[in-house]
Amino acid sequence: MTTFNWSIEKLTVTGDQNVVTQAHWRCDAVNGDLTAACAGVRDLVLGDTFTAYARLTEQQVLNWCFEPQTIVSNVIVSDEQTTSVKNLREETEADLINQIQSQINRKQSEPSLPW
Repeated sequence: MTTFNWSIEKLTVTGDQNVVTQAHWRCDAVNGDLTAACAGVRDLVLGDTFTAYARLTEQQVLNWCFEPQTIVSNVIVSDEQTTSVKNLREETEADLINQIQSQINRKQSEPSLPW
């Protein structure tokens, strides 16, 4: 069973307004004695509600990061722009599971020497 530990490492804010524009996140995965990690930056847009910077919680900022993000591609396909939805949490956790599975596969294919 893989456990995921999400955290916010840094926030970028605009000048005097203290509006968060970027969240620097990290996710560590642990499965027994195996670990994997991934980090990145999520651009944020001002929403309908505002929370003063001093009152933000890590979970609130993580929730902002976890909101699905629509990506519009600059590549035109059949005279239409393509769009996709990026789900940071699902994609990151799937990637970390793959990293751990790769470690498991390497362990199984590299047995210890018999002497």
